[in-house]
Amino acid sequence: MPDFHYTDGIRMKKQEPRKKMKLPDRYVTEMTDLLGAEAGDFFASYGQPPAVGLRANGLKLPPAALRERAPFRLAPVPWAPEGFYADGDERPGRHPYHFLGLYYIQEPSAMLPAELLDAAPGDRVLDLCAAPGGKATQLASRLRGKGLLVVNDSAGERTKALAKNIERAGVRGAVVLNEQPARLAEAFGAFFDKVLVDAPCSGEGMFRKDPDMARAWERHSAERSARMQDGILRDAARLVRPGGRLVYSTCTFNPRENEGTVARFLAAHPEFEAEPPDGPLPACFAPGRPDWLTPEEAAGLAPERQRSLAAAVRIWPHRCRGEGHFAVRLVRRPAEGESEGGDADTAGSVIGRPDKAAGRRGRKPESAKAGTDAEADALRKFAAFLRESLPGWQPQGELVARGGHLYEQPPGLPPLDGLRVVRPGLHLGFAGRHRFEPSQALAMALSCDQAALSLRLSSGEADSERYLKGETLQPDPDRLRAPDGSPARGTGWTLVCIDGFPAGWGRWDGRLLKNELLPGWRLI
Repeated sequence: MPDFHYTDGIRMKKQEPRKKMKLPDRYVTEMTDLLGAEAGDFFASYGQPPAVGLRANGLKLPPAALRERAPFRLAPVPWAPEGFYADGDERPGRHPYHFLGLYYIQEPSAMLPAELLDAAPGDRVLDLCAAPGGKATQLASRLRGKGLLVVNDSAGERTKALAKNIERAGVRGAVVLNEQPARLAEAFGAFFDKVLVDAPCSGEGMFRKDPDMARAWERHSAERSARMQDGILRDAARLVRPGGRLVYSTCTFNPRENEGTVARFLAAHPEFEAEPPDGPLPACFAPGRPDWLTPEEAAGLAPERQRSLAAAVRIWPHRCRGEGHFAVRLVRRPAEGESEGGDADTAGSVIGRPDKAAGRRGRKPESAKAGTDAEADALRKFAAFLRESLPGWQPQGELVARGGHLYEQPPGLPPLDGLRVVRPGLHLGFAGRHRFEPSQALAMALSCDQAALSLRLSSGEADSERYLKGETLQPDPDRLRAPDGSPARGTGWTLVCIDGFPAGWGRWDGRLLKNELLPGWRLI
């Protein structure tokens, strides 16, 4: 009989202890010195399997609805209302609901920084080191489609996965950039209400989940990481408006990269102060440790500023069900004579100038600006596509054409001139030779009742799997639906829905549904 344990009333299979992993000798010595009597429990945690976590996408459905729908056992993550632990024997990444963007597979401790940032509808939010997109999609869920989300990563090869995860989640009001923090600070200035810096680090908190990081630890020293973090935070500070919030986080235990980095930042930026999290914290959380500062780090801060570092949060794997994490919330106080909210015209922003901002919102495709014949052609073909295939859908921002590609750029965005832009907004599609080809991103951002034609499938039927694998379907014509759910007649672009959520496009000719799911989106 299998051995079970219970978490929040849910019966979950207990996993066997893992084979003891080899940790670097210097790391063992350092952690033993830091943790003292707790070191034994800490090192014993490496023999336990890492937690499997996933987070409900609030843009698609609330957490309770996911828990009710999910075919596998879920238990709540105490510090993330949308987060769940999944049974380690399950494979949530292979379920259609993952493909549909109903949840994001995310390490439970990694859900903490976005919770501390506490984004709210209407905020202007920047995720500065965003790839692969877990925290970015978490922030988008909190914005509820109202506000602006800019997601950035300086590593170009990582922005492809970042953009795809944003698109899978059905996010509309997001811009994806590939820039250095200093370039963003120059372009935006103190523009953002909330900025998240999930900084590159030595990765000590991820050794259990990824043993390769333990093997690479000697090459990626804490000192080197700390220097990089100092530079990122220096630029991040310039992006936060007066009265705004900055959350700094790492997945390492090393005090030099955690309390030390924050201490150096506070010493250089007296306008920022550490702020305790809102409300009661889970009992397993540990506070920051000002007593772990080096004499040099402590010398730069007044005693009360040193003590404020206890407002940080540490997650230890021997105390909480999750990997190692550190996060602290920092607030920028307005300077004397400076109002909260900063300068509305920073970096050429249209926010605060209704005459310009209103002109971008809800603009019809036929009236949008086009600089070339190719762009004008894209706008005309998109307008025809809307009339035929999405009669109830309207852009929320400015339509931006780049060659034959068309994007919905969020309203209130400053100029992006000179920046490396991966996505200037929601990718709507491409103007082909004969017609507009809608994108997968547009499909994922819709609801099934917005399409003139939709095919409604259930996740348990064979056609759903066949569609997700890229196969042509031959459905009963009576299954094609109009926006009100009644049987529809006609041909053309069809939104394929599974369990009431969009999965992608097909082309219906009255007999066959040609699959328009791109190879990179198919189940393998």
